[in-house]
Amino acid sequence: MTGNLLSLTRTKIGMSPDEIEQHIIRAYVHLAWTPETAGSQTFTVLRFGMLEAWLTAIQEEHGLPDLPRVRLELYSHARHAVVDSCECTELDVNELARAVKLIARAWQRVHSLH
Repeated sequence: MTGNLLSLTRTKIGMSPDEIEQHIIRAYVHLAWTPETAGSQTFTVLRFGMLEAWLTAIQEEHGLPDLPRVRLELYSHARHAVVDSCECTELDVNELARAVKLIARAWQRVHSLH
């Protein structure tokens, strides 16, 4: 993956929804300003433990009219697979809230195991 990577330490109790939202928005802005390559672009939003949150932008000319234009994926390095995701058409307020909730739940699951 390319882009900025923020590693979170175990000593930090958690991230607020506002902090998670800021990371998603930064990734979204980064994607908007990155030149198009091969139909989609991916940027790492956060990494915590063995999970990494990726934001992928799908260029409109490469997708179908109803295809989501942005996808947030949680990738497990332990499983070498995407373990959860949510798709958005515009990353509006409701979709952003859903993406924040997805990351927050994953953060809680990872840190409840330690």
